[in-house]
Amino acid sequence: MKKLFLGVITALSIASILVIGGATNVTADSHSSDAMKSTTFMDILNAVVVTDSSELENIRLSVGQMIPTDGANGAFGFGVITGAGLEAIIVTTTHAGVYDSIAQTDANDASFHNHYVALHDLKDDPTCPGLQVRDISFQEPGDVHVSDYGIVFEDTPYYFGATHSLSGKHISFNADDMPRAAVSFTINPVDPNGKTSVTDIAAVCINDVKSVDINDVVPSSYWEGN
Repeated sequence: MKKLFLGVITALSIASILVIGGATNVTADSHSSDAMKSTTFMDILNAVVVTDSSELENIRLSVGQMIPTDGANGAFGFGVITGAGLEAIIVTTTHAGVYDSIAQTDANDASFHNHYVALHDLKDDPTCPGLQVRDISFQEPGDVHVSDYGIVFEDTPYYFGATHSLSGKHISFNADDMPRAAVSFTINPVDPNGKTSVTDIAAVCINDVKSVDINDVVPSSYWEGN
């Protein structure tokens, strides 16, 4: 899990500016034929973030293959970890069977929707050894657009107060303007015996985590002035 906390703020590059300013689809360089042969939609190839004083104004992730949006590929998601670490991660997820977001029409709605989540690492928990969801917002922080090879988050506030999707308790999150890593992951809700369940959820396991450094962090003042 150490890799999740690694982040390098690199110099601005022309390629990254094109990713920020363009459509959801990514540039040809990110999707050469060689790269596409060896990657999947869970492999993040490029990650660029625009920040301002109160929010992650724009997050753009590009991946190795077309992102399925019909729910047929199970429960998975993408996210960005800031300097707050596991305490406040902005994620977008797709899954059917669990109604955990105000953005869903019902439990069978597998459309992508945003959460703030806090995770804890319980390696000795037999129900769900490893990363588990501790807190998850029912309300949706910011907007998300997913199509083809790209994910775009917009207007994600650093501070977010919400209702816990599972317990109903009031929770809050405090991220910051120092995005460190972009991640992809799969989601597995389990019952008290550790078996997958969408009706008797004792824990939500986060598995198959892939992490990459953020390519560029761009202050909104720079972006708006150029």
